[in-house]
Amino acid sequence: RIHVLLDLQHEWKQMIIHNMTNSPSEITGRISRRKAQNQNYKKNGKKKQIESKERTLEEIMQEMMNEQTGGSSATASDPRGKVSYMVASAATALHEGQALGADVLIVDPPRKGLEEAVLTQLCKPHNPNQAFVEDPMFLDGPKYAVNWTNDVHTLIYVSCGFDALARDCDQLLKGNAGWRLESATGYVLFPGSNHVETVAIFKRKAGRDYID
Repeated sequence: RIHVLLDLQHEWKQMIIHNMTNSPSEITGRISRRKAQNQNYKKNGKKKQIESKERTLEEIMQEMMNEQTGGSSATASDPRGKVSYMVASAATALHEGQALGADVLIVDPPRKGLEEAVLTQLCKPHNPNQAFVEDPMFLDGPKYAVNWTNDVHTLIYVSCGFDALARDCDQLLKGNAGWRLESATGYVLFPGSNHVETVAIFKRKAGRDYID
């Protein structure tokens, strides 16, 4: 299970919400000419010329799933049940239990770096006595005692502010959570500027590692 925390600035949040609310209700796709011809191949061996048929994205996804599983549309699993999203700050999402049971956590904060509340949770030492669950209702004890990132063993930090990354990295490595820096890669996405995007990967032993 992977959880992503995107701590976007206000104007970006408004733009995303606007695009979501104004997006079309249906997305259509076109099947390839070759596939259309193969689907309408005549018994006498001649290919029938047909016009490309428009289908919704949902129909295309359903057909792909049926081909992989070999089952019918009635038995295929619904991909929408595997992905969910929550509109909230990174700290609020954590305290709602969004990272419980997650093996991987992806954080993509603004240039100021991680929120203090998020960094505090990530720096907490792993609690082997905390139950491995995905819903906070199954946890015992008061909420203030819960380690909301207890199960995360891989942290992927996408940074657009190198100074903030260096500060957060220093706290993660000096904390008692057991994090170690496995790799850090810089990407120059804006040639000619002094801006560098960095992807840092931290690992530790936690969560499912203590069960297996």
